[in-house]
Amino acid sequence: MPKNNKQITPFNNAVSGVRDSKDYKSLLQELQSILSKSQIKAYKAFDNIKVQTYWQLGERIVREELKHKDRADYGKYLIDNLTIDLNTSKRRLYEIVRFYRAYPIVRSVTAQLSWTHYVSLIEIDEEKKRAFYQNKSVLHSWSVRELKKQIKSRLYENTPQNEIEEIFKTKLPATEPQKIFKGLYDFSPLGLQANSEKELENRILGDFELFLKELGEDFAILGRQTPIKIDGETHLIDIVLYHRGIPCVVLVDLKIGKLNSRDIGQMNKYVGYYRRNKQYEHEKDTIGLIICRDAGKEEIIYALDGLEKKIFVAKYKVKLPSEEKIKQALKGL
Repeated sequence: MPKNNKQITPFNNAVSGVRDSKDYKSLLQELQSILSKSQIKAYKAFDNIKVQTYWQLGERIVREELKHKDRADYGKYLIDNLTIDLNTSKRRLYEIVRFYRAYPIVRSVTAQLSWTHYVSLIEIDEEKKRAFYQNKSVLHSWSVRELKKQIKSRLYENTPQNEIEEIFKTKLPATEPQKIFKGLYDFSPLGLQANSEKELENRILGDFELFLKELGEDFAILGRQTPIKIDGETHLIDIVLYHRGIPCVVLVDLKIGKLNSRDIGQMNKYVGYYRRNKQYEHEKDTIGLIICRDAGKEEIIYALDGLEKKIFVAKYKVKLPSEEKIKQALKGL
């Protein structure tokens, strides 16, 4: 957030103790913790995390305002203090509070829209009208510029009521993991011929744009060879991804050989660690993705027994197979 060097004007007697109060200090510590955690997760690079973070901030600020609703202008002076102590702008904090008031239920905030979309949407006071533009933005992948254009042209007012109702009945794009991960990935454009998992990882990330393109939309790389400690022992996760649409962290394990049950057990351990120690409340459960050269059908069935929604297994090819072979491989998974 941008630095703000403005000085706070003197408070009146009714709220002069806001900044020194125990409640305010506790609130400030919680908000700083929320921001710190999100910055660690690189929320600047993934706008959905920013949206979810701002929702958490708004919820906590509004909750504090309600706790002191008997004090005149408490909310105003609360924002004045937080502007300085959180090193942000007053305008941004008012947007955050307004955003929470417009979307008090976090599940009504969709992962497909950016924070800038929501800055435009919260300018619309009528809830149904705002929901109309939100749904249209998701269904038609509107840019912020397009959203503003449609609002300015009064699309809602010019749309027949029966068409508006149809918009609310239309199912928004699904983000279930089962519909996102493939059973077979084609890495032939990368020219992969590796003798070790490390070499495979290096070659993939040497052209990570092609790698992400093959994985599908909304994937982004959070890290590689990411260390975690379990019982004092350091384990390295090959690639850590983030999927904005789900939204969740995806742990990737690369295998140049044939998959075995130990690989699945190891991934289950890593996923369990992330779910308990790294996962944020607004995220869905961390997922494991094992990409291997070969995997026996029965090995997958028995080793994944009960873990099908937690760990996904996919094969990769370095030479483009025939259409018939692809169909056979997909049926075998």
